[in-house]
Amino acid sequence: MRFGFRVAALLLAGGLVAAAAQAAEITLYEHANFAGQQLTLRGWTREIDSTGFNDRASSIVVVSGRWELCTDADFGGTCAVFTRGEYPVIDARLNDRISSAREVGSYADRRGSYNDYGRGRIQLFDEPDLRGRSLRLDADAPSLGRSGFNDRAVSVEVTQGTWELCADDDFGGDCRTYAPGRYADLGFGMSRQVSSARLLRSAGEAPAFVSPGLPPPPPNQVGRAVLFSERGLRGTSLAISGPVADLDRSNFNDRTASLYIESGVWIACRDSFFRGECRSFAPGRYDNLNDFGFEGVISSVRPGGPSVASPSPAPPPVSIQAGIEFFSEPDFGGERVMVDRDLGELDRVGFNDRAASAVVTAGTWEMCTDVRFGGSCAVFAPGRYPRMGGLTRQVSSVRRIQ
Repeated sequence: MRFGFRVAALLLAGGLVAAAAQAAEITLYEHANFAGQQLTLRGWTREIDSTGFNDRASSIVVVSGRWELCTDADFGGTCAVFTRGEYPVIDARLNDRISSAREVGSYADRRGSYNDYGRGRIQLFDEPDLRGRSLRLDADAPSLGRSGFNDRAVSVEVTQGTWELCADDDFGGDCRTYAPGRYADLGFGMSRQVSSARLLRSAGEAPAFVSPGLPPPPPNQVGRAVLFSERGLRGTSLAISGPVADLDRSNFNDRTASLYIESGVWIACRDSFFRGECRSFAPGRYDNLNDFGFEGVISSVRPGGPSVASPSPAPPPVSIQAGIEFFSEPDFGGERVMVDRDLGELDRVGFNDRAASAVVTAGTWEMCTDVRFGGSCAVFAPGRYPRMGGLTRQVSSVRRIQ
């Protein structure tokens, strides 16, 4: 997976040209050269502080759209517009100072392309063909029995979002997904079986997505890796001795089937510019990357990082129940609590507005500053977050979205 473009020039704010509406995306990196924690934005963000990433960005990649970045909240202070391209080092006027971001030129109103994220509407009917008594939902319903509609739904109309209907409370049992549309019959196995309903969300749609990213590579590290297009170190090959942020430029994107690490430890990532899932490889032969789930998916490679793979495939990982461990102090100190289910109120586990650091052990989770998933929200990928910036002691609700 990748995106292709030529490096574009930075333009000072002003003189904006209208553009066709499209989904826009930008990734901010904590360090220069696309290293450190990452924040991907797809919607207007008046206060980056609400994602825990305020005044931290030192390099950026504009995947699509044109973005205005500003040093103050609500698009104030010094601003500059960035067009599609990569910026391994940004101007000192913005370095470690970015506090707000928005797509420009595509939307006349002040909302952006992801304004409707997390919004949905569904209407359940207790007779076929959208007839009879009905129940309308615009938020998750862990138990339809509370509304007197348990095991009653026969037909449904989805007017906004994609919904999952499940046979048991708390989204358990057999579940089926329904995209926007009119369903005169819920279909085999679901008619009069629905006990809970929820709006589906994904990390790929979240307006703000936080990832641990990669630490900067060790200084003066010398090494070499060779990528091969076929298993068994055969086929077309590509030798690299330094960071390659976009393998498409070497005509090798998503082509690597085997790998030979001559020296050093190398990190391979599924997406360009070291985004998405990454894995480290120690020196040795890797004749079949399918053994590691990395055949035909590598889009960027760079040296550095601890080894988590060896030429002999590791045993299957132990299943870990998806959850988050919150800590009351930065750097994983103080009191802690493990959350393994959606919680509309963290006060139920005595941790409302207390989290100062977190470890996402598995799954992708959305953290929100208000109860019942309101206020400012950001989605976090699996990883360790020793500091939470503007989210420090602000999280009041959390739910798993993947």
